[in-house]
Amino acid sequence: METKWLQDFLVLAEVRHFSRAAALRHITQPAFGRHIQALEQAVGQQLVDRSTTPISLTAAGRQFHSLARSLVMQLEQGLDALNGADPALFHPIRIASPHALASPLLLDLISPPDAAPSGDGFAVDIMRVDEAEAALTEGRCDFVLAFDVLALLKPPYRSLLLGGGDFLLVSAPGADGQAAFNPREEQVPYLRYSADAYSARLLHRHNVDAALSLRPVFETSMCQLLAEMALRGEGVAWLPDALIRPQLAAGTLCPVAPECLHVPYQVRLYRQQGRLAAAAETFWQHLETRLAGGWRLLAPWHESSGEGVCQVVDKNTAFGWQPPVG
Repeated sequence: METKWLQDFLVLAEVRHFSRAAALRHITQPAFGRHIQALEQAVGQQLVDRSTTPISLTAAGRQFHSLARSLVMQLEQGLDALNGADPALFHPIRIASPHALASPLLLDLISPPDAAPSGDGFAVDIMRVDEAEAALTEGRCDFVLAFDVLALLKPPYRSLLLGGGDFLLVSAPGADGQAAFNPREEQVPYLRYSADAYSARLLHRHNVDAALSLRPVFETSMCQLLAEMALRGEGVAWLPDALIRPQLAAGTLCPVAPECLHVPYQVRLYRQQGRLAAAAETFWQHLETRLAGGWRLLAPWHESSGEGVCQVVDKNTAFGWQPPVG
């Protein structure tokens, strides 16, 4: 197996077209095709599905992509060190995350003291959960920070449970300082997630709106926009407590009956089972050590606020947790 075959494969996986990949590698398309075939023979697996347009990676190809990327990166870093290259070259740890967890959770995760000391830095991509899952599968990131994703909770993936919280139904405060809307008593304007959003699937699984009187007035896949609309007094929205802790503390957003209207969630960091680059492995091991010592990235808002939470699981009063299909 030759290193250039790995590099050819990584370029092909990125552009998904043999002629374009060959041009980027400055070789003829027939020669490029022979390199990919030789790599597949060396691996003993078909890595590329040539029947699709554009081409796609097979299941084995997606798994091998992570290994190939790690091997090439480690080789490049080793050669740089051997030749006295500038240590300031940027070889970041790559993390993908949905918008809902990007701030502040992801920033808290990669900022000292939670992050392992490293000069490699971080590169963050914000995307939908399904896109982040694909990025991890195809080796385009080292880690995914996300809610429970069933496809990533089994081999060839590993995960660390970093903590959990609650989706709370919230609104801006009324004159009395409490939530301005109460959908258990009257019909209220509803700020909801688009049907294809991960949060919508989670909430739908729990049938959270069954006992509430809601009139949809705004829809988006981004929870930050729902939070902004709720802050403006436009209605009620289900929002993860991790996103709105400052607003909850300041009273600019108020939970509606938090002792009953809450949907628990968990947050995990996912990776491929194969070995990652040295910096990414160090970061993972650092988190494992901290978690073993009792540390959590987040805990439910009610634990610090003193708000009670229902223990009875009933769709009319409280909602038990089950991970939705990712």
